[in-house]
Amino acid sequence: MQTPAPNSFVSTPRRDGLLTFHIKAVPVGWVSNALVHRARPGDILRLGPPTGSMTVDHSTHTGLLCLGGGTGIGPIKALVEDVAEHGDRRPVEAFYGARSDHDLYDIDTMMRLQKTYPWLEVRPVVSTGPGPKGGLKGLLPEAVRRRGPWHEYDACLSGPPGMIRSSADALRCIGMPAERIRHDSAEELATTGPD
Repeated sequence: MQTPAPNSFVSTPRRDGLLTFHIKAVPVGWVSNALVHRARPGDILRLGPPTGSMTVDHSTHTGLLCLGGGTGIGPIKALVEDVAEHGDRRPVEAFYGARSDHDLYDIDTMMRLQKTYPWLEVRPVVSTGPGPKGGLKGLLPEAVRRRGPWHEYDACLSGPPGMIRSSADALRCIGMPAERIRHDSAEELATTGPD
């Protein structure tokens, strides 16, 4: 099976070469639907090279501001694991945006990571409904802007293209230099559809 649409890893690189993806079937996503509903063990997937710039710079000890939406929280989880694996103790603030509590995919894993690592703060953000217990209400970029300033942080953004763009714009508006904002390749994501 060939998949021209980009997807994101949800695990750090492993010595045994195992790759882990979380795929959400979206109504008009032919790639995500094929992977979720038709792919079977033994199917061959052709993977392309990584795109985007979302990596952790281990040469610095600045804080890490992570913004994830939808299954984009998977790569954020992988970044947290990467920080832990390298023995960093830098502050990591992970904002996880969704429409409602119900849409906070894999939030239990993120909360377990927060309990494991004292340097990690997980902040769920929902735009509709009552709001998550201990979380924030509103749109993700606005919640991040209200919680700033983020002068001592690098940012990593993962999720839908619109969320990446609006979050990157919000961070630049509050003074974060563009070179300190890393993300999935929003341009490629926009040209391939909602997957």
